Amino acid sequence: MSFFNKKEEVIDLQLTQFGKQLLSQGKFKPFYYSFFDNNVLYDSAYSGLVQENSIDIEDRIQEETPYNKTQYVFSSRETAISSFSETNRTRLANQPESSVLSFANPAEAAYSQLLPLGNSELGNQKSPNFSVVFLNGELSGSVETAYSSSYNVQKIPQLNANITYTVKPIDIATITNFTTTNQNIKYVGSFSDSTTFKVTQEYLLLQVLENNVDFEKENFDIFAFLVETVSSGTTANAISSSYEQLVPLPFSDDLLPKTSEFIDHYLQISYDEQIPTNLVCESVKRLKKLDYLLDDDYECDDLNEVLPISIYQSNIVDEDIENCDV
Repeated sequence: MSFFNKKEEVIDLQLTQFGKQLLSQGKFKPFYYSFFDNNVLYDSAYSGLVQENSIDIEDRIQEETPYNKTQYVFSSRETAISSFSETNRTRLANQPESSVLSFANPAEAAYSQLLPLGNSELGNQKSPNFSVVFLNGELSGSVETAYSSSYNVQKIPQLNANITYTVKPIDIATITNFTTTNQNIKYVGSFSDSTTFKVTQEYLLLQVLENNVDFEKENFDIFAFLVETVSSGTTANAISSSYEQLVPLPFSDDLLPKTSEFIDHYLQISYDEQIPTNLVCESVKRLKKLDYLLDDDYECDDLNEVLPISIYQSNIVDEDIENCDV
């Protein structure tokens, strides 16, 4: 680590280890950049320094503050090479005819550069924020937690939700037609005693919006990680210590098998036009009957129903009431 010589040096560019690997494969194609100001102290009052005049702040930041050169390695190279080799051996064993897939270290990618300078809607004085509506499924809890690591500490809001699959044995002789309009119900298994199982599948349907920013064609990036507990050995007090490790799970290509190396092996994630319209409309119709206010207008034919004139009437019918198993 060294400091800039402001008389001779203006800018310093470095590739991360992952960037060097992509460059060696001819796959290094950067398509965006970010600016950060986490090394700038705008108000000296937050550091316990003497109160300074506004005219002195610019000189302090630009002329009197030393800056470090670019740091692009945040972990042990020996450990990283060993982990990288083992990961690739596993992938080649599962996909012998495919090229070795490479991923940036999630800790370095997520924690090396925090809080980039973002954009907000022109003329809007409000800060950007996220709005999440559960169209189907329920929020079981939320917490604003500090996700700590040896690199940095970052506060990440976390939303918790549970998905429950209900499995019930039924007599196949009592079913006259296996077809059902409910896409959440499937009949699986068939045994010699004419018994089968009815599986009621649940799913999460979320409406995620970012407010007070310009709406663009691509507003979000989806990343999936598998949380693994890794043992770091036994301490001097004979207590085994362990830590959580994030393993990136990419989306599989249609030509590759959906092995445990991909998120498709565990669950299916659909977004925007990939989600069937009838699923969205069923959820929206149910929420509107419960007088939920949604931030978006959905084009559903069955939503243009005549509302009751009297405030003492209800839109809920018998079909909307679920039977409870006691």
